[in-house]
Amino acid sequence: MLLTPPAALTPILTALQRAGARVLVVGGTPRDALLGVVAHDWDLEIHGLGEARLAECLEPFGAHRVGGRCAVWVVTGAEISLPQARGGQINPHLPWAIAAQRRDFSVNALAWDWQAQRLLDHVGGVADIHARRLRVVATDTFGEDPLRVFRAARLAGQLGFSIEARSATLCRQLAPRLQEIPQERIRKEWEALLLRGQYLVRAWDSLVLTGAITRFPELRALQAVPQRPDAHPEGDAWIHTGRVLAAAGQLRCGDKKRDIILMLGALLHDLGKASTTRRDPQGCWRACGHEQARVAAETFLSYYFPGKHLSHQVLPILRWHAAPYALHRDDAGRAAYARLALQVPDRPLLLDVALADARGAGTEYPPAIDATRKIWQEMNLWSGLPDPLLNGSDLMAQGFTPGPQLGKALALAHELQVSGGYHDRESLTVALHRRLSELSLRDDRVYSLPSRFPTD
Repeated sequence: MLLTPPAALTPILTALQRAGARVLVVGGTPRDALLGVVAHDWDLEIHGLGEARLAECLEPFGAHRVGGRCAVWVVTGAEISLPQARGGQINPHLPWAIAAQRRDFSVNALAWDWQAQRLLDHVGGVADIHARRLRVVATDTFGEDPLRVFRAARLAGQLGFSIEARSATLCRQLAPRLQEIPQERIRKEWEALLLRGQYLVRAWDSLVLTGAITRFPELRALQAVPQRPDAHPEGDAWIHTGRVLAAAGQLRCGDKKRDIILMLGALLHDLGKASTTRRDPQGCWRACGHEQARVAAETFLSYYFPGKHLSHQVLPILRWHAAPYALHRDDAGRAAYARLALQVPDRPLLLDVALADARGAGTEYPPAIDATRKIWQEMNLWSGLPDPLLNGSDLMAQGFTPGPQLGKALALAHELQVSGGYHDRESLTVALHRRLSELSLRDDRVYSLPSRFPTD
């Protein structure tokens, strides 16, 4: 086993050792080293130094303290803490064999003694790694942090490990206390699950196994929601969503800002089915308008991923994720594809979510995706949209007054520009007035994409 710290961390390790500290690398780093996985995080537990002395050693490196009573210092991407006894009391001289008892799962209760260069395993963590099993270390301390219930599901998806039966039972007993956990801590676990998960179907199902799903009623509502068997042979909306998550995970590119939008799109794309699924007169299950039922998705985002940037990116993807298939099915013209391009900030992301949706239903290479991509590329709409040729001042000079009609006229002008390939203001203005006359926009009509979409 070989642990190579980031270059910036090496002088900090040296300084701590010179101060007489016993430095233990703990958490997921030893586990990942045994699995041959590159470590994402470096967590150090410092034995033998008091809190004041540790702060003094870390000060030259620009470390800053976070947390309250149980202090943690963050520096160069690493988290540095002191050992804690039962009840969270700091004890710099606590033996590791006792400190390890407060860890969550045995695979996370390994430690690498930096000076001795040896692995410490007092709870059978190595055996559980070989068995690919998540097992609670100590039942009497596990409940000190209810977030561990969610973390069990996240680790199952990250590592591909199964959750030991007794540990799963303990998680379900603790699950109601997830309501105590601040939303920000939940968000961080969601980010880790969505961005790092390699076994996302297992993670998805483990949310149920551990009881963590009770914290997320918007997601829980997907359980047992029926779907059309001809369109979704994989089963209900819950099973489908798990498979879509797994398919989306294969499309991640390593850009966290982009990947989180992709994964949230996959996670939330069918939440509307819980409220819209009905039997049609022929007895077939339909989810008419589920793309437009956005309350559940908005609620989830506002709790765990607040902010206009994410909602501005994710919500249009949810609204239009079925549109490429509808346009391809109807053999739509380029103007319809141009209108769709105007609806979403990131067209490649929309197609990635639509592709994951198809793969979650068993279609590996849907022709609608390639057709949409090709048309957008030919229209120069793939990587961006052209700036509007006409602005509000132009239209007000032609007699429009500020208000809803002006906004509709501007949207229509941009739509005409994109769909018609106009490059000069004069010809676009002529086309706009012709269309305004045809559509009687001044009578307050509203224009959008066709409403016919797959009702699966």
